[in-house]
Amino acid sequence: MDKLYMLHGFMGTGGSHFAEQIPFFRENYEVIALDLPGHGASEIEANSPYFEGALEWVIAQIKERGKGYILGLSLGASLAIHVGLKEPGLLKGMILTGYSPFIPNHLKDVMEKQYKYFSNIEENDPSITNQLKKLHGEKWYQTLKKVLYSQTYHYPSVSEARLRDLQVPAIIANGSNDQHEVDAIQYVKKHSKDIKVALIPYAGHTANIDSGGIYNLIVEEFLNHH
Repeated sequence: MDKLYMLHGFMGTGGSHFAEQIPFFRENYEVIALDLPGHGASEIEANSPYFEGALEWVIAQIKERGKGYILGLSLGASLAIHVGLKEPGLLKGMILTGYSPFIPNHLKDVMEKQYKYFSNIEENDPSITNQLKKLHGEKWYQTLKKVLYSQTYHYPSVSEARLRDLQVPAIIANGSNDQHEVDAIQYVKKHSKDIKVALIPYAGHTANIDSGGIYNLIVEEFLNHH
């Protein structure tokens, strides 16, 4: 049975971000929904720089458990494509969701405002704070600060040349609600004839959650072809 690794997004967990995917794919794949360093049940602390450390951790997990497919959401999608660029032999294929290869200039101010908002999340939204504490325990705020800083000020961009050089079969499946995610699909399609793309209707950044039924069928079709 092929392995299907799942990498969650910012301040999520494997179980919370892939609640609709885990039971759907479990019948035909060995589903491995990882909790990234600093998140959920992970015993590995979030370190700085966050992305580089998390990438090496994911690569080590796949080397230990064996080659497979990888499905990444947002932060997890960035990690997934960098695994494919750095260690293509570890992957049979990748599914990227809520992904853009770079942060457009017009969104940088939005990202900085988000950074400030989440840095003071205890004051700004106590209900979300309580959810984060339940998901991640005492380590929640240290993880939030390190991941947020990394993704805001050191986003792991992928150049046109690196997109073209990607050796792993891939599909980017973004939601259609947000223009920048539609733009990301168009950008990738323009610069790589090999990467497949899909727009998920009625879905935003978390397309696998917003429109899980449609999303699962698209992913299943991709997996069946690779």
